[in-house]
Order: sequence, then C-alpha cells, then structure tokens
Amino acid sequence: MASNKTTWVRNLHGATEPLIMLGKFAAGVTVPIKRGEILELTGSTNTEWVPIDSDFSMAGNIAVANEEIKSGDRAGYYEIIVPRPGDVFEFATAAGAAHAVGDDFFYSASQTIAATGTNALAYAVGQENYPQKQGHLSDDAGGDAGTTIKSLSYARVCFKLAVSYFAAFNK
Repeated sequence: MASNKTTWVRNLHGATEPLIMLGKFAAGVTVPIKRGEILELTGSTNTEWVPIDSDFSMAGNIAVANEEIKSGDRAGYYEIIVPRPGDVFEFATAAGAAHAVGDDFFYSASQTIAATGTNALAYAVGQENYPQKQGHLSDDAGGDAGTTIKSLSYARVCFKLAVSYFAAFNK
C-alpha cells in the first residue's frame, strides 16, 4: 500500500529544496495519488500525470507527486517534484539487497523500485548500508570494519536525467 510521505531527501549539489512545479491531472482520479508517488506524463495523450504503472522506456516524463490527490478531486494543476541532477529520493525496494553506489533501479510497484528490470529509472547514491571507514592497520589498532555492504529494504537514489521531466525543458 502506498504511503503518503515526502520521498525527496536532499540534493548532492547543495539545493535546499526540491524543484516544485505544477502538473496537470485528470478529473476524478480513479486511484488516489499519494505524496511521493512516482508519476509518468502519459495520461490523455501525454498531457496529464498518472502513477507510473510499468517498466517502460521513459524519456523526459517522470516526476514525483508532492501532494495527495484524492479520488474525486477536480481536474487541474497540482504540485509535482521535478527530479534535477543530484536530487536524492528514498524509496522502498521490492526485495532487500546490498545496493552499491551506482547500481541501477527499475520500476516495481506503487512507490517501490526494484534492482532488476529492463529500463533503468534511477541509480543508487546512498551509503547508509556501507561499513564504517576502515582504520589504517599501521596507525590504528582498532577493530576491522570489513567490506560487507548490508542489505536494506529501501534505497536512496537519483533519477536518471534522461527519464526526468527536467530533461524535457533543459535541452
């Protein structure tokens, strides 16, 4: 079940807030859209935002809902987050795994990404699951931090520029 939370975490390049724009949504949304839902610009001949629903080849048409849109709400413009280069988002993963920086992620389900698929949507940037920095043996007699990356049920990712709506107006 989708949660109603903010998925934007930070920007690697120093921006303190996400890029928020208005996106067009259809009247009487049949499936409520939660804040943090990954969206695609494919509804009504590519003019309306809808929840992403498959692992397809995206080209400049991905954004994230910045507010909840309830079933029965009027057609109109609501807030979306347009992923920029360096914007970090946190999403649940379809299966827990040891994700390394740079690993690709794919669409899985509502607000969920997967480590396998056909069309990469984002790539891992988080190191929350990495071991502590290793001490230099010649200088530090401390414990061994090891090299094992822990499995997590979520991932911090950046969307690929080619899939983000940001690419549509930054040609």
